Amino acid sequence: MSTFESGSLKEIQSWVSSRIEAQEAFRICGKGSRFVTTVSGKFEAFSSDILTLQKLNGTRFFDPDDMVVGVESGMNIRSLQEILAERNMLLPVNPWFPDSCVGSIVACNDFGPNRMDMGGLRDCIIGIEYINGKGEIVEAGGKVVKNVSGYDLTRMMLGSQGGLGVITAVNFKVIPRPAEPHGMYGIFKNEAWLPQVEELRKRRIPLDWIQAVLTPDSNWILGLGFSGNKPNRNRIESEIREVYGKTLAILPDGESFPGQKFTPGEQRFEGFLPAICDAWEMDESHFHVFVTLPTEEIFRFHFETFRKENFKIVVHPIGGDIHFMHKSFGMKEQLQHLEKIKSALVHPDSKIRWVRAVPEASFQELGKFGVANGYSLAQRLKRHLDPSGVFFAPYYDLEFNE
Repeated sequence: MSTFESGSLKEIQSWVSSRIEAQEAFRICGKGSRFVTTVSGKFEAFSSDILTLQKLNGTRFFDPDDMVVGVESGMNIRSLQEILAERNMLLPVNPWFPDSCVGSIVACNDFGPNRMDMGGLRDCIIGIEYINGKGEIVEAGGKVVKNVSGYDLTRMMLGSQGGLGVITAVNFKVIPRPAEPHGMYGIFKNEAWLPQVEELRKRRIPLDWIQAVLTPDSNWILGLGFSGNKPNRNRIESEIREVYGKTLAILPDGESFPGQKFTPGEQRFEGFLPAICDAWEMDESHFHVFVTLPTEEIFRFHFETFRKENFKIVVHPIGGDIHFMHKSFGMKEQLQHLEKIKSALVHPDSKIRWVRAVPEASFQELGKFGVANGYSLAQRLKRHLDPSGVFFAPYYDLEFNE
């Protein structure tokens, strides 16, 4: 297994074209922060060579007036946010890892809880550049929102898992940073906070984010984020108090909740998972899956069962996603955890992704929960756009009845 690395688009295109001509598969890698699984869990699937894009990390353009930016796919999300922060702007996405490259968050559709108020990745991307299965450089979309036209190839590449082409650059629309962000926080010994969040949703209170995290002592810490000038914040606080009473404390953005190793809302624009895993002292190959399900199902989910079995949980209730973690390191035990979670999902649109696991874990074990609806169409698209089969992506090789 060999690795090719270059900061030159022309050199990368030439290398990809040579692999296509030889029909030799390769795996695309950014920073390497992702857990890469196989189809069956057999290690021979990892024999593919690697194309790493870390050095392809330049800024193509940044227009603060039009609030758009174009960067190469190897730039990590933390660096991008630092560039935008110089002009008091940000990309309103919340990837899992701060070192994740732009190309990887697009290929994995790495959305986060910020989409509740600010939209997800599909709402931010206005243009994309990638190398297709013929070795050609394809440009889709545009550099400004009003000029985006043509086939929506940007959405096609979003969540493509590296199987439809090599993403080399992405254009985003960005937003001003929230004015005077604050949060309200509280500790709960059970899931009493959940129906109250449902009440907040019914009242349409303008919150920026909601995050609930299990503490190491199995209590819940709930955070509600909001922003704006003081009169606006006072109004939002008053509306929240009508639901929660005086059980929540208020903190300015960036301050930590007293006595806690992690405060909900921390690092929400740079990647929040490492801080949570550090607080829980999770090792590298711990069990970790990411579940998405309709918001209504979140309010009916039986979290207590998993809390009592020492699962570590992060919930974004309105966004409709849950992170489940557990300090278990054996394949058998991790698969038992996975089956327990699968059995708790009753809605057909519920989905599961691996985030961390033992190396033997595979896509196949996720079954129908691991693929998008209309999966057979995605497989046909893969065969059409990658006729030589060089873009190594086990996601497209599963076998089951939809």
